[in-house]
Amino acid sequence: MREDHLFQLSEEMMNKLCACMTEIYVPAKESIISYGKINTNVYIIKEGILRRSYMNGDEDCTNGFALPGTTIMSYYSYYHGLPSNHRYEACVNSVVMKVTKEDYERLIIESHEFARYVNSLLMAQLYYDEKKMSVFSGNAKERYLSLIKNRPEILRSVSLGVIASYLGVSQAYLSRLRQSLSKGE
Repeated sequence: MREDHLFQLSEEMMNKLCACMTEIYVPAKESIISYGKINTNVYIIKEGILRRSYMNGDEDCTNGFALPGTTIMSYYSYYHGLPSNHRYEACVNSVVMKVTKEDYERLIIESHEFARYVNSLLMAQLYYDEKKMSVFSGNAKERYLSLIKNRPEILRSVSLGVIASYLGVSQAYLSRLRQSLSKGE
């Protein structure tokens, strides 16, 4: 969590947050946030990798990953009580820490420090969304090379099908791309 954004919680506040958490084991391919369902909880990834995806017609498209320390939620559900328009699914067996909206809101109200932490978290999310656009651009080969450079842990743990979805290419195309890169083309 300390690497996820710039503002750091004091040990006392971190202990208060941890006291509100429930540890949940999430097997690979199981979702903790699902399309079309309301889920107002806040989750912090403790172990593993989760993918964020959305539906584009009948196609499930990966548009992000959450690694240990990352805080995730359905903003639609949390903020407006609406069904989520995306899904978070474990790519590998994972462990997440769940905080209910009620506990999260209580901490925000009770602690200026925690409110600043949440603000920092949201600003970090906006920063990473913008950074992703600048780092993860170009054609499929350039995007794949960027993934190798910036997020090698994803390549080691996530299936080729999910990586292909994230890159916006077919799995067959990704396999050909990997072969050409291994040959130095």
